[in-house]
Amino acid sequence: MIRARTAAGRLVGEWDGSVAVFRGIPFAAPPVGDLRWRPPRPAARWDGERRAYDFGPAPLQSQPPRDSIMYHTNFADRRALVMSEDCLYLNVWTPDPAHAGGLPVMVWIHGGGNRYGHGGQEIHDGRALAGRGMVVVTLNHRLGALGFLAHPDLAAEDDLGASGNYGLLDIVGALTWVQENIAAFGGDPGRVTLAGNSAGAAHICHLMAAQAARPLFRAALGQSASGIGRAEGPLVEQGEAQKQGLRWAEAFGDRDIAGLRRLDGVELVLRGHFGPVVDGRVLTEPSDEVFAAGRQHAVPLLVGSNLDEGSVYAAPDVLHRLPLESGTDELYPVRDVEEARRTARRFTGESRFTYPVWQWAAEHRRTAPTWVYRFERTPPLPDGLALAPPRDGMPEYGVYHTAELPYALDNLDRRAWPWSEADRELARTMADAWARFVATADPNGGALPVWPAFTGTEVMIFGDAVRAGAVERLEAMRLLARCPRPL
Repeated sequence: MIRARTAAGRLVGEWDGSVAVFRGIPFAAPPVGDLRWRPPRPAARWDGERRAYDFGPAPLQSQPPRDSIMYHTNFADRRALVMSEDCLYLNVWTPDPAHAGGLPVMVWIHGGGNRYGHGGQEIHDGRALAGRGMVVVTLNHRLGALGFLAHPDLAAEDDLGASGNYGLLDIVGALTWVQENIAAFGGDPGRVTLAGNSAGAAHICHLMAAQAARPLFRAALGQSASGIGRAEGPLVEQGEAQKQGLRWAEAFGDRDIAGLRRLDGVELVLRGHFGPVVDGRVLTEPSDEVFAAGRQHAVPLLVGSNLDEGSVYAAPDVLHRLPLESGTDELYPVRDVEEARRTARRFTGESRFTYPVWQWAAEHRRTAPTWVYRFERTPPLPDGLALAPPRDGMPEYGVYHTAELPYALDNLDRRAWPWSEADRELARTMADAWARFVATADPNGGALPVWPAFTGTEVMIFGDAVRAGAVERLEAMRLLARCPRPL
């Protein structure tokens, strides 16, 4: 057993090898009843010692199909998924709870498109990174309508007239908890890196644009998504977001918030697709405008994407959305069926993932040091895996969206796949670079080749070899930059 004292009370954790872990720590009051669709409130104090051996419940959510590559990579855990609307818990891994000097801290935000995910997923386990000399925090935040509904009744009861983004406010609440408590786990509240993948990376981008979050982290790391340059365009403003919320509420036969608060939360999260909006509290203007003016949080940034980001999402009908701009035919050709399939995958990946990440880096490099990576290693899927084929008709998923996760967090053993020594070496190299960035705000050092700061074209390639390289298809990035949104 290992003990720590937080502002709310004493905790008892346990050792996992050489790393202490405290699971299921409440960082806010349960967002239930009248607290549904309100900013998070402080957690209640407790007397005595609280056992922190088990993860708290995950947020209410659906799950990806069990034959999807996303499920097999991210959600096929050995531990049964327990969910509840009472979900605002975080987890801490630390190699030295008594470290007097203060260790660097990484706060990890999970992905899942604001529909899926939680801080207790095995793929996000913090032991391997914590063993490199840092404190790792993972957390839950509200998802779906419970996390992101905007509605005029909610704005009317808010002192700022704000509504939506409760999931983002949960992340701010967890970061505030870290500032107040992480020293009790050996962490330095002045050396916090905010890191995450997919939707989590997009949240980080938005929080870089949010004044309220700026005192809470000193570096940012985003994998395979961005909050700016999005294919769907800039964030929806509050007025339109409230109209969308009213249309969603009509499906329940009761458009007012009092009635919606009486419904079971499970009913609410299974309908609609929600995400961040300009809410008027944490996000007061579109993030694209903040970055374009260079007014974002000027912190060191490490971002990147995968070679085949579009393979999970591409479908033939995406070809109807190809830009009409000059140069499209050369960059996205469709001269025969096989070429059309490749183009559908490439356009989906570049428009939804690769270009927005490139834009994030291109805008931010003028403000603070920025590094960009490209992940090119295809994970070794096991024979006999119950896996649906790609929707675009291509034979394999390749280096798909989230393929980098087990490598970057050095968690290959969380999946019983036929990993090779080359896979393990790549995972060690990536995790070492991530750990250096968390510790020093610069990924360079160790056995890594020199990783030049990004000025528009430079990337570090993590694949069969690790080497410095250049942005692929720079002309496609420039084409997508010229295109009106939505794509």
